[in-house]
Amino acid sequence: MRTVLCIFCLLFGVNLQAAEAWKASSEERQLNEKRAMRSTSSLHSSEKDSLPAKQLSKRPQTTDSGDFWIYDAWIELNRDTDRDGFYSGFTLFIDVDSHFAQAPVYARLYLGKNDSFREYHSTSDFFVNGQSSDDFFEVSTELLEGFADNDYEILIELYDADRNELVAVYDSFDDEDLLYLPLESRDYEYNQVVVVRETSGGSTGLLSLIPLALLCCYRLKRG
Repeated sequence: MRTVLCIFCLLFGVNLQAAEAWKASSEERQLNEKRAMRSTSSLHSSEKDSLPAKQLSKRPQTTDSGDFWIYDAWIELNRDTDRDGFYSGFTLFIDVDSHFAQAPVYARLYLGKNDSFREYHSTSDFFVNGQSSDDFFEVSTELLEGFADNDYEILIELYDADRNELVAVYDSFDDEDLLYLPLESRDYEYNQVVVVRETSGGSTGLLSLIPLALLCCYRLKRG
């Protein structure tokens, strides 16, 4: 008796285990100003180098400073390369309001499920102009590594940039637009594993693998 493990890698390869690290590339924009930067599990904008990416095992308590609040947030999904219904690219829009005529803030952005969240981006400082609806901030993100296909939730922590103080938390309890987001990182696009385990020896057992190999070739040609 022998066991033969045959792994057929379809298209662009296979991840045999989930990545421990996570990585995303994000681009920011407010009004007509465009700011490009990259964010990973250990790299943030130069202004936030002292703040490593966080992993939350539970939701932070809702904070209401009275001076700042998130009025609205919404999502646009894009870049579903393998057309499986899960997107590796999306844009988050945040409309922050304040009692101040103008004040600087920044946000830490998280993706998660089942109340466990991983930070994927920390923004640069941006200014809030009172309760204007024209100062919304947008962050376009491409997930690169470490996010398996699933329905995710976005959680936003808002900080007063002058005092480096958490002033607001915004999640799906505040806005259903942040819930059930079908996402996956780019390393999960097109990845599929087919495992065949043979327990009988001889030519008959080996011949049984031929139809599966032909099926894999057919799928490769269709791709």
